[in-house]
Amino acid sequence: MSYRTDKEERKKISKRKAVIWLCVTAVLLTAFFVFASFYPPETWKYYVRTPEISKRRDGELRLHFLDVGQGDCTLIELPDGKILIVDGGNGTEETSAKILRYLNALEIKTIDFMVLTHSDSDHAGSLDKILKNKLVKKVYYPKIDDFSINPEFAEFCSALQKSGAEKEYSEVGKVISSTGKYPYRIVFLSPSATSNPNGEYGKVNTGDYTDGAINDTSAVLLIEYANRRALLMGDSSTTVEEKLMRADEKGVWNTDALADLQLKADVLKVAHHGSSTASSEKFLQYIGVRTAVISCGKNNLYGHPETEVLQRLNAVKAEILRTDLHGDILITFNDKGAYTIEK
Repeated sequence: MSYRTDKEERKKISKRKAVIWLCVTAVLLTAFFVFASFYPPETWKYYVRTPEISKRRDGELRLHFLDVGQGDCTLIELPDGKILIVDGGNGTEETSAKILRYLNALEIKTIDFMVLTHSDSDHAGSLDKILKNKLVKKVYYPKIDDFSINPEFAEFCSALQKSGAEKEYSEVGKVISSTGKYPYRIVFLSPSATSNPNGEYGKVNTGDYTDGAINDTSAVLLIEYANRRALLMGDSSTTVEEKLMRADEKGVWNTDALADLQLKADVLKVAHHGSSTASSEKFLQYIGVRTAVISCGKNNLYGHPETEVLQRLNAVKAEILRTDLHGDILITFNDKGAYTIEK
């Protein structure tokens, strides 16, 4: 075969390959657009690039502290298989994708309980997308009369109204519990009752409030299982800590609903991302914290966690875990009363 003939033959082969490639590309693009017309991205994009997460074993209560940057999101797998999610990060597409992919990795289709601790945007952020993408049965949320206090809270409230979920305001004395094979109890320790005009909600709903007053409307949750306790503080300040300690000392928890409750915590979800407005050494000693989890973003503008909070935690010999350093943090309570940590 001559050089010219060989060159012509190679040109023909190259053209055939180009045509085949163009045809394949066109078919794939057509298939994609047909698929997308029937299945919009919202229905499938959170099922790709899901993380690898171990499955919960029988009798375990698992606390997943998700790395959502400068914000809060805690996913709790209860020992009876029910799901509780507390807060939803800052609402960016990255955060929403992170949370929904995490839920999908665990094959969670239904969320039994959702808690928005308070109205701040770095807590309310992605809950609207979760309400739109998952079946949520019951939602506890703050009684903030002004839904437009920030855009993220407004979007949450709008999605909540459309969701069909059962709604209930967060206030002291509310309980989520099970008395089955693996009994557990989750108790709201704060804020004060919605009917209390001098309580945390009363201070905010007058219309004249500070950022600190908003933070103090945070739902504070005490989780009890197999003689272990975890305390989630939202963005509460030392004012709320003092209130909780006084209530505990006076034994006001000793009602039928809150029998034998003690303000103790093996695991503490540190308040306000490690801000010095909370986590007094007195409070840390009082609750007897062993493991402290801080949710904050890398190199955040607020300087969280603040040095003095880390010093206080070190003073009480608490193990410190941080989402900005360790990523997602998983703490597991088993039915024998032991707990393990995975970073």
